[in-house]
Amino acid sequence: MTLAAHLLDLAARHSPLVRDTLRRLADAPLADLLAGLRPGRSRPWQDRDDLCAAVADLAARSYGPEVAAEVAADLRAQPIVPTSNHFGVDTFADSVQGTLLFALRPGAPRTVVVLGFGTVSLNNLTYPMGLRLYDPRHGELDALPQRLPIQPNRDKHRTVLTARPFDAGMIERARARLARMRRAGEVSAFCARSADDVLHRVYGAPETLALPSHGLQATRVNTALWRGLFQGEPPARLVQVAIEPICAALLESDLNDPGSLIHQLFFVPQVREALLDGLDGERACWERSRSRGTVFFWGLGAEGRRVPLALHGELLTGVDERGRRLEWKFSPEGLAPALRAGLLLPSLFTCFATLAFARGLSCVGGYYQATYLPVMQRGVVAALGVGEEFRDLADAVAQVPTGLHLASLQAAARSLPGGALIPAGPVEIAGAGGLAPADVAALTRVPVREAHVVAFPDVLDHLVPADELPPGWAARLALESGAARAVRLETS
Repeated sequence: MTLAAHLLDLAARHSPLVRDTLRRLADAPLADLLAGLRPGRSRPWQDRDDLCAAVADLAARSYGPEVAAEVAADLRAQPIVPTSNHFGVDTFADSVQGTLLFALRPGAPRTVVVLGFGTVSLNNLTYPMGLRLYDPRHGELDALPQRLPIQPNRDKHRTVLTARPFDAGMIERARARLARMRRAGEVSAFCARSADDVLHRVYGAPETLALPSHGLQATRVNTALWRGLFQGEPPARLVQVAIEPICAALLESDLNDPGSLIHQLFFVPQVREALLDGLDGERACWERSRSRGTVFFWGLGAEGRRVPLALHGELLTGVDERGRRLEWKFSPEGLAPALRAGLLLPSLFTCFATLAFARGLSCVGGYYQATYLPVMQRGVVAALGVGEEFRDLADAVAQVPTGLHLASLQAAARSLPGGALIPAGPVEIAGAGGLAPADVAALTRVPVREAHVVAFPDVLDHLVPADELPPGWAARLALESGAARAVRLETS
């Protein structure tokens, strides 16, 4: 058995998502998987017009009114979006290549809307506080990726939504650090050139530095990184917006509407208790006995960190990093003003309940979402089962597709001297000159099995416990993958 086959077997054993994908599509081209990414056809419980308007309103702030109008029209026609991404600058190869593949699905519109979560910290997996560099440290293929910080370390626990704008001093310090890494042999000449170009030309652009918020800066950087993926015109326009402000805007009306899904889940006592009990301890929800996770919302602490909240009677409470007690009355009039002020942030569960379960938005997830979203759905349907009067609502929620995914799949890889293949993020793809039109066309012909293998150095340690992975597996896999049918980016 090859190492790749062994690692595929390990991933399938630990991830039902990978197991099912390989069972159905292992030797099929990615085009077959992409053809299955279609929005649900059932009628949602709530109309989507307010959702399209909320997304367009947020998009207008970064992309202008013409693009916002196109976004609204595309969402009405195809209510399906990636939701496994994190908001902020994204140099994570798996999410960037996932977005690219999503844009290449059959019948995709000219706009690819990505809803990213912004309540994550700057130091999260995608590392929006700096750049992920897919370059061997001192030539060692096991040391992937490397991280180049831009934001100061003291801010690493801040949520992306509250991050301070980066400035010219931060960019110059990052460039100096990159130069030291090159002199020490920690990065290759190719990596140093590619990353420095991004720092100087993209981050350091006067138009970017002049923007008043980190979120607006991140959107501009991601737009430039997206364009750098291609030698010609991109197959679609990237529009990235934060998911929490969209949900907060929708919750303003949902909290006060007795017919909305959210109102039933939050304010009908027997439904709420059934929901809290049914999803207690589930991934991305809450664990009431140990105060883990958060109930329906996060609070925002004094240092810009998210604060887990618990529901005690009719009070939503928590304690921030300074020991300050946060408290809101759990009612429409208690929650809505705090949401409007940004003091309360919708949790993962509340976002999906608002967008997917209530309005039928088809959410394309990653290797985690495709596991927890069906569990959330079953929990909501079961909670609504406490009364016959909720049957129609429960039936509508049950029809929403929750298994759509695009995870651990990378079709483009960086080819090293000697033939090893390693993941490639936007810094590396742009540094290699971008994808030619023929390369873009070839991405969807890569077999699903091999796209998993190419992605493994980036994601496998999130799927399989470290003690089950063989020593030196990433370096050995990179060398073994030299024959993989990925789109190759030749770099020196």
